[in-house]
Amino acid sequence: MTSTELIVAIGGAALGYWLIAVAWPLLRDRGDREPAPGESPFSPDPPWHEVLGVPADAERARIDAAHQAKREEHLPERVAHLGARARQQAQWRLMQIDRAYAAAMRELGLGRGGGD
Repeated sequence: MTSTELIVAIGGAALGYWLIAVAWPLLRDRGDREPAPGESPFSPDPPWHEVLGVPADAERARIDAAHQAKREEHLPERVAHLGARARQQAQWRLMQIDRAYAAAMRELGLGRGGGD
């Protein structure tokens, strides 16, 4: 084997690796999947009381209990056996629940700088 053939073989192997490792996943995922809830940073969250399932005028104890119950319901570990997609959706939902709780605490004046 000449040095030119060796260089062509190595170059072909490198190009093949790149096609499989980089280009193939990009071509395969062309936006035909449904985004996970909250996946888009541009979609606003629903009001905190809808996410937590409490009335807008609920007291802190009820908000705390609803937050804890929703967190336990949507733990990613509970759906890990269903696959990566279900786990990702649970993680997004958990983040949405935590953002809703933070918004509720801010509204009650108990958030950052509020005097907890």
